[in-house]
Amino acid sequence: MKKLLLALILWMISSCVFSQTANFILQDDSQKILCYTGNATRNTTASFRNKSTGFGDDFFYVWNFGDGSIDSVKITKTVSENASHEYKTDGLFTVKMFAVSSKSFPDSIKNATILNVDFISNTTNDSVNISVSYKTTTTYQSNLRIPKSEFARKTLPYDMEVYSPYVSGNNFKYEIDDPSTDDTHTGIESFVYIFNVNTENFKPHKTDMWKYYWSIYDGKTLVKEFDIDSLEYRYTFPRENYNPGFNVTLKIALDSSKFEDQNDLLTYDLAECVASQTIPIKVTDYFYDESSRTNDDIDDRKTSIPNVFTPGGNDENEVFYFNTNGIDTFTLWIYNNNGTLVYKQVAKTISWTGVDNSGHECQSGTYYYVVKSTNGDKRHNTAGHIQLFRQN
Repeated sequence: MKKLLLALILWMISSCVFSQTANFILQDDSQKILCYTGNATRNTTASFRNKSTGFGDDFFYVWNFGDGSIDSVKITKTVSENASHEYKTDGLFTVKMFAVSSKSFPDSIKNATILNVDFISNTTNDSVNISVSYKTTTTYQSNLRIPKSEFARKTLPYDMEVYSPYVSGNNFKYEIDDPSTDDTHTGIESFVYIFNVNTENFKPHKTDMWKYYWSIYDGKTLVKEFDIDSLEYRYTFPRENYNPGFNVTLKIALDSSKFEDQNDLLTYDLAECVASQTIPIKVTDYFYDESSRTNDDIDDRKTSIPNVFTPGGNDENEVFYFNTNGIDTFTLWIYNNNGTLVYKQVAKTISWTGVDNSGHECQSGTYYYVVKSTNGDKRHNTAGHIQLFRQN
């Protein structure tokens, strides 16, 4: 009889031990995919409900929300106490919870501030190896072996998925297109700009899920708008506008066509998951030199056309060229000292390598050029002389 009673007691104890279940769910399933922007706080916080059963009052619950932030670990004291976390980085995050009995810890840890608990491994007997981070005057980490009856763990069955167009600074960069290389030198086209999404400030965890909406304004007047999947776009401004410049807006938004389930856009409130920024861009005509290119009176501007070039083998200053705007078609005439036309070119980008239209090398000497453009106000019409010093 005594043996039967002892067996019954052991069975009851073991039943209590293994009936402990660490469990939790999202408090609101619509928070599986989150969105936040630089100016909004909506949809940033995921809330979790503790559904664990079979634990006494001496247990506490360690939540790890998986994003590695300074507040990614939270400790609650009772089953009824739920947890929430504000995600500030987009990505896929594994959320875990550990239930641990405080009886498992020595006083040095129990009386300290527990920072985190992590599972290491099961052992061959009824115990587990865990890692405990805690803080007194400094931060420590200890590995402990504790009974399985004093520990349980649960991982959310799917990763938290966070999309966000949050941008830490400017959302795009821009520069004037300069086609020059070490081997080929040529003038720039002043109005041709290369726009790049600034991936230093915008770092989505799924780059192919985004679309980029560009808008170009002259004051409040819309000049051009377009959307692209590419991180880079080349755009030619329609005219000079250095004061005050064009306003360029980039809106970064989720590409709805990339979602397998279109209901996600509504369920997770992602339709307005966008970040938008406007940057003023001064567009200046680099046909003129730096000292005068922003003078309001065009007649007061001076061209930046060089007057010397040295073709023939030294890899420096071997091409006669000047900056254009990328819109007008320019015509260049080159005459020798006798007034004979030796070279003519019609193009948006102008350069002369010191050969005539038959491909023969022109000799050293003074040459005269005439430049005209298709611009109606004749602002690029000019003439001058160039000294050719052949090096070969």
